Amino acid sequence: MNEVTLVRIPRLYENMDEATIGQWRCNLGDKLKEGDALVELITDKTVIDFEAPVGGTLLAIYVQSKSTVPFNYVLCAIGEEGSVAPDVSAENEQLLQAHLKENALSVNLETIEPQPASAPKPQYKAAPAAKAFAKQEGINLDDVAAFCKRPMVHRKDVEDFIASRTKAEPVAPAPASVACDRRVALVTGASGGIGSAIARTLAAKGNAIAIHCNNDTASAEKLAEELASQGAVCQVFRANLSQPEAAKELVAQVMARFGRIDILVNNAGCLADATVAFMSDQQWDSVLDLNLSAPFRLMRAVAMLMARNRWGRIVNIASAAGRLGSANRSNYASAKEGLLGLTRSAARELAGLGVRVNAVAPGFVDTNMTSSIQDKRRQDIMRDIPVRRFGKPEDIAAAVAFLASDEADYITGQCLSVDGGLVMG
Repeated sequence: MNEVTLVRIPRLYENMDEATIGQWRCNLGDKLKEGDALVELITDKTVIDFEAPVGGTLLAIYVQSKSTVPFNYVLCAIGEEGSVAPDVSAENEQLLQAHLKENALSVNLETIEPQPASAPKPQYKAAPAAKAFAKQEGINLDDVAAFCKRPMVHRKDVEDFIASRTKAEPVAPAPASVACDRRVALVTGASGGIGSAIARTLAAKGNAIAIHCNNDTASAEKLAEELASQGAVCQVFRANLSQPEAAKELVAQVMARFGRIDILVNNAGCLADATVAFMSDQQWDSVLDLNLSAPFRLMRAVAMLMARNRWGRIVNIASAAGRLGSANRSNYASAKEGLLGLTRSAARELAGLGVRVNAVAPGFVDTNMTSSIQDKRRQDIMRDIPVRRFGKPEDIAAAVAFLASDEADYITGQCLSVDGGLVMG
């Protein structure tokens, strides 16, 4: 009997326990030489063209592209032409079942311990700057007053309160996994004006929606009810993305619920305005954490999930403030312009894996963030906008939906300005 070599998935590095099969570089019956490219292997740390360990004829292929299988799984058989490839289905199935059992996703669904009865509401007054900053950060001023124990709460007290919360806030538990046969889009900051418009538009395109929020759970739940009434599949997930571990935990929760993430829209953001001369370290750090570091952490968490499926879309929400510069917002402008560098770099890394990474840069859009602009100032701004109006959240959502679609497969590493012509060139 002619000798047949069974080619197994190698362990490429310590702790590697599985790989996703990419494109086969050869076909059944091909004559191979030792060292010829055999198949693309995708793991959580690398992508390689695995080479044939021996020469001969490719007699059998035991695993198809896009399959995720464990270390030591038999990929194919190579031998002399005319040799009979053995049946390894039972061995492969045993390896796969053992691997699935050992690595079954475990999600902590324990209920949060009941909190003690709240203390009487503290009596205090708050400075306007403290009120505005607390609202922007989603902070309850009652908590700040109780923290600082002063009858007058200032912005610095709010900053100190935020800095005191060193322990990461837990992501709310998600329900048990339910098989999802449609693409799943994770939209961060989906409780806001632009985020909710993006969620609605992507849902209308047939995607399941993971609705992320931080503090405004009421708006997020209301959006989920609206989408569900229209036949959409959706779920609300709460996470404070300024905390380093929250992105990873959020992705794990969405995977536990839907089993997949095909589209990521990094929309969540915040402001903490001040001139460069008077901007605190906390203002700088908090804005970069949420507007730049959080998108990076989420992209890191989903990149290989998408690559294993050979399809993915990441859309980062940048800003005209970054492209033009923005007085009193150097932190925000820096974060948003840095997000474009991250977009282009990730796009180059992931393009060959079927993942497209782009950005949308809104200009002035009618949302709660711009509602406080006085009429005279609004008129002055519109003189600089060629189309002579503020944008609508739906304008941004339409651009995001396009970049998240199959039609945008030949577009990556780009920033689409949706600003009525404010930024040109």
